[in-house]
Amino acid sequence: MEIYAFLLIGGIWAAFLLPSLMEGRRSAPASSTRNFARSKDLLASVATEQRQVKQRRRASAKRQRILIALIVGAVISLAAAIVMASPVLLVVTIAFDLAVAAFVTLLLQARQQPVTADVVHLRVVENDELATVRVVAG
Repeated sequence: MEIYAFLLIGGIWAAFLLPSLMEGRRSAPASSTRNFARSKDLLASVATEQRQVKQRRRASAKRQRILIALIVGAVISLAAAIVMASPVLLVVTIAFDLAVAAFVTLLLQARQQPVTADVVHLRVVENDELATVRVVAG
């Protein structure tokens, strides 16, 4: 009976002490250096992709502004041609309409082309020796 009590107390002590001992090993300088290298590589790949996403959003917003400007120009020139009964403004309206049609055609052609996106693979360091940094203080 005393052996079971001893094993039970030993098991309880191990349950409390072993995690703290293992945590101390994980926070050693070599492992923290490896963790930093992995985190830095991951952040660098994410930052690169974020720049590409921002560039695509800016380009999309620019295309949207151009399309809106062409449509507004077509509507205003049509309204002016009707109010003034001017054949010159009617020609301007037709020119705006052709520009809108050409721009929409270019957008549709660009959308149909296959998008070749660069895939950034996350690199996992398998060999711990490559990721360690040794500091020699002198």
